[in-house]
Amino acid sequence: MKGLPTIITLQALLSTISGVLLSKMSLVGKVGITMVYRDYGIFKIWWKTAILLFAIQLALVLVLWLVKRLLGRRLALATFLLFLLFGLVGAYFTYLDFTTTSHRLMKASFHSGVYLFWGAWTLSCLYFMMVPHKKRQRSVPQASEPVSDEGSNAPVPPPTDAADTRLT
Repeated sequence: MKGLPTIITLQALLSTISGVLLSKMSLVGKVGITMVYRDYGIFKIWWKTAILLFAIQLALVLVLWLVKRLLGRRLALATFLLFLLFGLVGAYFTYLDFTTTSHRLMKASFHSGVYLFWGAWTLSCLYFMMVPHKKRQRSVPQASEPVSDEGSNAPVPPPTDAADTRLT
């Protein structure tokens, strides 16, 4: 696939932007992570968050690439649609979480970073759904035409049968 380095570079860029946005959480979020939810301390440092998000996106791209390469066209499309559905459901549950729980206090930039992650997920799925798969060309040996003695491209006369050449 020709555009695979492009999609990986785009994922790296989107993961970096998302990591920066996630690290700009509200004061309440930073205090909560420092005091109570220490496991989520990675979200306070933008580059660690960007690496984590890029690793997830890279794993997704790898899985989608393998699916495109190894499965048939219909099964691959069904798998891409399933992954796309996972992404859309993830974005929906993220929206519900950000509007109904205490995560609504985390600031709009934090929310944008998470939505950007799900948008990048969707972009990967759509890329693999839309880009055509290169067909492998099998090397089929071609029959060569017999070359006449004169070296020209004149047609070679059919062989004569010994029975037809009787002398009468």
